[in-house]
Amino acid sequence: MNNNSHQSERGGIAFNITLIMLLIVIGILAYMLIAERQNPTGRNIGNNAPQIQTPPKHAQNVRESDNGVFNDGLGHATASTEYPLDDVGAGLARRDMFRYDINNDGRMDRITRSRTETGTSHFSYEYKIELNTENGFVDITPPGFNTVEGAECSLQKIRFTFEPTFQAIKISRPWQETWITPTPATRDVYDIKNNMIELIDSRPMPTVCDVAELF
Repeated sequence: MNNNSHQSERGGIAFNITLIMLLIVIGILAYMLIAERQNPTGRNIGNNAPQIQTPPKHAQNVRESDNGVFNDGLGHATASTEYPLDDVGAGLARRDMFRYDINNDGRMDRITRSRTETGTSHFSYEYKIELNTENGFVDITPPGFNTVEGAECSLQKIRFTFEPTFQAIKISRPWQETWITPTPATRDVYDIKNNMIELIDSRPMPTVCDVAELF
């Protein structure tokens, strides 16, 4: 009788030890599962994964913007101001300011685009490029950095690119006989070197009426 009692007692102790060990194992597994879900090692899970960034629109070398108007590559303006025109609809109409670090010195430089109306179907954009220096903004705009545009054709247009580096492309053609008379165009490419914008390439282009077709 005593032997049976001792055997039962030993069996109960063994069962309890086995149950405790099983509970410990379950607890360890549950902790590991919770820790994995909390992502302690930095592994990206689901929506926490980093999103791939697409280039901003101004960095994409597209021919036209969404509304079918020529894209000069500057993107959305940091600030814009509209001005009243005179009685015939002429004068400075709008000024847009853009901020980019064009010489990679850590300072945000400034590009200003001003639209001037003539009271006719012709108008122009003038660009001003300024470097942000320790002594303030310095104008480094090359001569002739403006567009010559009309309802039918454009004689000169400019596009800016910022990836992988800053460049400005100007395509122009001379006026001859009438505004819409096609003439041979020229493509000039500008780059920034030693904090100055320099012409690095110039080549002839086909004969056209609207130079926007050549971008």
